[in-house]
Amino acid sequence: MSDYIPLSIQEEIMKRLPTKSLMQFRTVSKAWKSLIDSSKFVVDYSVNHTHQQHLLVSYPAPENFETKHVSFVDDESFPHNKFSLTTPVPELRMPKILGSSHGLFCLCSIGVDLYDPRRNKRTAVLWNPSIRKSVAIDVLGSTTNTVIGFGVCPHTTDPKLVKIQYNYDLLNVDTIAFSPWHDEVHTLSVRAWRSIPTINQLRNTTDFMEKQVDLDGTIYWLAVDGSTISMMPPTFFMGYKLIISFDLTSEEFVEASLPETLALKSCNSLAISKLKESLVVVDVVNDANKLVYGVWMMEHGVPNSFTKLFSINLPDLSITTVLGFRRNNEPIFAIKTNTHDVNVHEFHSEDLSYARITGSAHLVSAGSYMETLLLQDQ
Repeated sequence: MSDYIPLSIQEEIMKRLPTKSLMQFRTVSKAWKSLIDSSKFVVDYSVNHTHQQHLLVSYPAPENFETKHVSFVDDESFPHNKFSLTTPVPELRMPKILGSSHGLFCLCSIGVDLYDPRRNKRTAVLWNPSIRKSVAIDVLGSTTNTVIGFGVCPHTTDPKLVKIQYNYDLLNVDTIAFSPWHDEVHTLSVRAWRSIPTINQLRNTTDFMEKQVDLDGTIYWLAVDGSTISMMPPTFFMGYKLIISFDLTSEEFVEASLPETLALKSCNSLAISKLKESLVVVDVVNDANKLVYGVWMMEHGVPNSFTKLFSINLPDLSITTVLGFRRNNEPIFAIKTNTHDVNVHEFHSEDLSYARITGSAHLVSAGSYMETLLLQDQ
């Protein structure tokens, strides 16, 4: 049948198919394999926004703290259409999702293995769960003084890692001198680290939080202005919170302020996520022994312009973690019901749907992704 359909038409049809079908078609003929493996097809497929969206949830199993991954299809069937995935690199020590971009996830080890120090080597893994492929990248630097950022450059579809290394401890900020940072970028196509020019770097008094969001070729982090921290009595202030961004094309850092309501919060009370392809900051307050979350959105991608959208406040339930937002813009969050059970909920005005998984509520992480063929050539 395919002999009667021009290859260009076949290509357009294939761009709309799920990755599972494409992996099967690669074995049908040399012509189809050559087409699907071509860099042009991989790029065209990866920028097609009509593919099915999924929600990946990672959590540690209570019996051995081995990391588990569950992928939910993000449509009207949520949360019933799901399947389990294996950790791409078993040697990773308690891998955690650092970020996601263009259907790829970046995982990195957390924790220390006291019994086998060889497993404490810092490694970042780029993972495509749609085609079950991954690439491991060595990251030199300690787990405490190194921040990793991940994103796919929208102009080249080349995955990039940015590494920020610093030599200070904000817990002793009143007694230390801030030393220059050492910032590097790793581009997957080159497979090498290179230094970022000093002119593109931020002032070295900024301290990054680990969680990141990638939007339109820009990586965002929550951060602390270390120069505003005071640990000396009678003043005790942990510093103003702000947003730091890194442009994956120009490789420049930019600093943006938060509303004072958020800037004065503690680090543990804030998180960042993505909603409607916009950056959002989620803050938490303790209201009558129950956690209530507020969602603030950065308007039209303009720094310093955050507006509060809504609050997440469930009667008689205490939300443990806001994990992210679904394709229909509904928030996904975890609720701890007992020692081990974690419920991942979809929030509606009068309805809750949930999927029960087993793990530690405080260590659950999640991210949305569209199917992609990136890493197919790795």
